Amino acid sequence: MKHREIRKQAGVFHFIPIYFSTLIKVILGALMSLFLLTIAAADNSVQLKVLVITSGENDPGLAFIKPTLEEMGVPYTVLDVSTSPLTSDTLSPNGCLVTNAGCIGKYNGIILTLTDLGGGLTPSEWGILHQYEKDFNVRESVISGWPGIYSDSNSPGGAAYLDYGVNVTSSGKFLNTQWTGAAGSTSIFEYLNTANPLPITDFSFAAMPRNDNQTLRDGTVPNVESLLTTPNGEALISIVRYYLPDQPTVPVREVLLSTVTNAWFLIHSQALAYEFINFATQGVFVGGRFIYMSAHLDDLFIPNDLWDPNTNQTNPNNTARLNSHDISNGVFAQNNFRAAHPTVPNEFKLGFPFNGAGAVLDPEARRRRLIVDVTDDLVISIFFNKRSFRFINHTFTHADMDKAPESTVSACDYETLPTVRSIEQQIKKNRLVWRFLGLPEYRKNKRILVTGNHSGLKDRKCTDIPELNPGMFDVQSDDVQYPQGANPLLFKAAANLGIKFIASDSSQPNQNTEHYINQVDDGRRRDRIMLPRYPTNVFFNTIDPQQLTDEYNYIFYERFVENGQDPCIVPGAICTPRDYAQILAAESETALRHMMSFKKWAHYFHQSNLVDYGNGNTLIFDWLNAVFNEYEKLFTLPIKNYPYYKLGKLTKKSLDAKSATIQAIWNRSTNEVTLTANKRVRKLFVTGLQGGELYGGQFIHRINVSTIPKTVEVNQALTQ
Repeated sequence: MKHREIRKQAGVFHFIPIYFSTLIKVILGALMSLFLLTIAAADNSVQLKVLVITSGENDPGLAFIKPTLEEMGVPYTVLDVSTSPLTSDTLSPNGCLVTNAGCIGKYNGIILTLTDLGGGLTPSEWGILHQYEKDFNVRESVISGWPGIYSDSNSPGGAAYLDYGVNVTSSGKFLNTQWTGAAGSTSIFEYLNTANPLPITDFSFAAMPRNDNQTLRDGTVPNVESLLTTPNGEALISIVRYYLPDQPTVPVREVLLSTVTNAWFLIHSQALAYEFINFATQGVFVGGRFIYMSAHLDDLFIPNDLWDPNTNQTNPNNTARLNSHDISNGVFAQNNFRAAHPTVPNEFKLGFPFNGAGAVLDPEARRRRLIVDVTDDLVISIFFNKRSFRFINHTFTHADMDKAPESTVSACDYETLPTVRSIEQQIKKNRLVWRFLGLPEYRKNKRILVTGNHSGLKDRKCTDIPELNPGMFDVQSDDVQYPQGANPLLFKAAANLGIKFIASDSSQPNQNTEHYINQVDDGRRRDRIMLPRYPTNVFFNTIDPQQLTDEYNYIFYERFVENGQDPCIVPGAICTPRDYAQILAAESETALRHMMSFKKWAHYFHQSNLVDYGNGNTLIFDWLNAVFNEYEKLFTLPIKNYPYYKLGKLTKKSLDAKSATIQAIWNRSTNEVTLTANKRVRKLFVTGLQGGELYGGQFIHRINVSTIPKTVEVNQALTQ
């Protein structure tokens, strides 16, 4: 039973003498030094790196942009101007100028978290920043703040040193915005559906462009092009171009200005985040972004216990298991889903983490004596429709792989596996069923494991079934979380069988990060990698809207009322019950946030959610359609739907890239980028270089980088 899910659920060796090996290293080192000198001698060059200027650690703009930079793999440096000054040395080595031989700018993009940084920059520091942007042709993005005019009282006539060319006219929330100008073209915000408003749901300033030829202290004049406006034409997001009066067609500096409040938890902010980075870097940066969506339906072949509205509990006497009709209906619904949504690729497939015990005649038989039940209509239907879905090893019987109890006195209310061998048998038997049924991509999927209930990652202290523990309001309260509570036997078994990736539940403490799991010295070169999955509130024990609605409201509202608590003040609870449409709306918003984070993590459900509850409708496709209805209101980017093992491979490459020191130099004269790293990095994402995949109007290249320099031509694709 799955009570936990309710709760939130022979080669030839070549001998090289030691002295010769050392000589090779010396030569390579000399060549590397020579290369670096050659690069350093290149004029008009900048490093592919972003400078984030912030007003302090508590700056919400910093908390907003950092996760996006890190998820995309963009190298960046944070300058806190409340504690550190901005100097010429900050921006170029020893404050050198672009006209100096061998001078390389340290950054190819500037991001300011606030327009005025709370006064954190002095007039002279603003002058240094603006001069760098002009000299090295570097753009600036402003995340949010006040678009005032700032003058220097110590300057003759008090000349303005900072002016964004607009006057503030109103403030508040702006829900009915409209895109205008170049927005949505091939040059900026092209990934957004600019035919629809972008509701600005937090306090923001609106301003009118002046375009009055007023000259700043540096002799430039700001000209404003509005991109996102209020219904009255007031600008919320603009491009500000600075011209010299005698050169009115060639800007010497460009700024993407947002007077919108932005924070990590705001939908509009997540939609805007990419362009702040893309604009500042002129579409050329180390890193890249895709939007992902994968849906897993756990427990194929075994039944799920169902929710009983009368008792507000899961009833083991009432179960649901897919049949041939549900599979045929699922194929039909999946085809309709692809056709209904232009951002969904034709290769979109649901994933089935499966438990082979439900597909054989005798689950207790020894591994080599397992016989598939060819009389089972579900087994037959999966066999004939296997190319329509993807499959993942979910262990043979859905066994729990947590630590075994320390003594018989502390016996568990669920069965555990006490040895490495018993865990291995769960994986091996399921692999055998995979081969019996001829399910696709067996060899590639051998590297992935989803344990039952994501068990083995934390110690549940043998309490998991609520009805057997009436004195515990939350049976998770005594859990020993990952990594302290992890079962080393699981990782030993996984290593023995060549498993590289283990799924986790992102809602559980310490399981919401991609990382190498260093839990046991198993003699292998590399540890397993944790792949988080998102849980949803489409519960495992529901097959129709009525069941789901009843359980949802009980879990998030009624049980708190019964316990004498005010749900309105309980984190995660709701103030009033919700109907099915409201539940779908809330769940689709959560999923939308996940997608906009650029994380690759799959969302997991259960096979019961694919049951046809009437007229071909299913909970899983109700959810998917609701999610993509919301997504396509905002985005035009096609999503990526990959097999779980491929998500694992991408995660490994991302982790390896983050552990490397990468140097990328953009030579503006030759319009080429030269990349090196302190170690070999396979398929590093780099945006804006010739070749690679055209995604969202931009080339996203996957380049093998090492200590040997590699030079690639720049191709921003977008009209910059």
